[in-house]
Amino acid sequence: MKICVFGAGAVGGHLAAKLARAGLDVSIVARGPHLHAIQRNGLTLKSADETFTVRLRATDDPAQLGAQDLVITAMKAHSLPAAVDGLQHLLGPATPVVYAVNGVPWWYFHGMGGALDGRRIERLDPGGALVGKVGLRRVIGAVIRSPNEVVAPGVIESRSANNSLILGELDGSITERLQACCDTLGAHYGAVTPTSDIRQAVWDKLLLNVVTSPIACLALATSKDISDDPGLVALYRRLADECIAIAARLGIVLAPDIDALLRQGRAFAHRPSMLQDLLAGRPLEIDAQLLAVQDIARLVEVDTPMMDAMFALLRARTRPQAA
Repeated sequence: MKICVFGAGAVGGHLAAKLARAGLDVSIVARGPHLHAIQRNGLTLKSADETFTVRLRATDDPAQLGAQDLVITAMKAHSLPAAVDGLQHLLGPATPVVYAVNGVPWWYFHGMGGALDGRRIERLDPGGALVGKVGLRRVIGAVIRSPNEVVAPGVIESRSANNSLILGELDGSITERLQACCDTLGAHYGAVTPTSDIRQAVWDKLLLNVVTSPIACLALATSKDISDDPGLVALYRRLADECIAIAARLGIVLAPDIDALLRQGRAFAHRPSMLQDLLAGRPLEIDAQLLAVQDIARLVEVDTPMMDAMFALLRARTRPQAA
């Protein structure tokens, strides 16, 4: 099986390194100094237990790789629309595309049934490029939990041994291709499970994005810093309440153990990916992780005063400053 990981940053690079070490035919699409370091020295994965380096095909031009049996997109959600043309070079007649992105996925309302079926969130798929050029039949939804960080070009540090990947078809069916993906990836990566309700899994993780990312970026705080600060915990709880209310209007039941999540955050002392991007001067995934949640709130008529305030502050913080 030929597998391409499109976007080999912290999460995608971790996945690619694990699969390549297992001997699978893995290639990656990356860019900039990270790509150049991988081409020169290989891709290195560091964890508490081990450090290893793999050699694999790495390029910024997908046309060099040709059609794949499986494509896993692990790039930032805001980068996806611009990558559509490159992505098409990797697609054979039946190549599935696993979208392992943070936040609300561009495909969310497609195939779900009900009054909102087929609705497109413009900020996630501008002009319908993804649905039009890649198509819905290829989509396998994904929710990945894997705290990693690119600590140097070509070097990824894994923050936890507990990595998981949930995969699901948009219509909830457990298909042969879905099971095949789970079997192949699960044999070499970690806990990979199929689900008949990928949207539930999306919201389970989305809650964490909504409550941690804006606070982390505004306070320059790790998950431990947030858990240890009563004032930040109060904001965390109010954001969680709003997220739960939005999900409920979509028929999604969220019942998080907030105290357990805070204890977990304290133990890992992790910098959320959005904070990593902020500190590195990279564009933030505000649209998919935060503003798309606001879009859905307006759609289902849920008031979100805390999100509105926090997200406005975050947009102001990231706005280019006048000279």
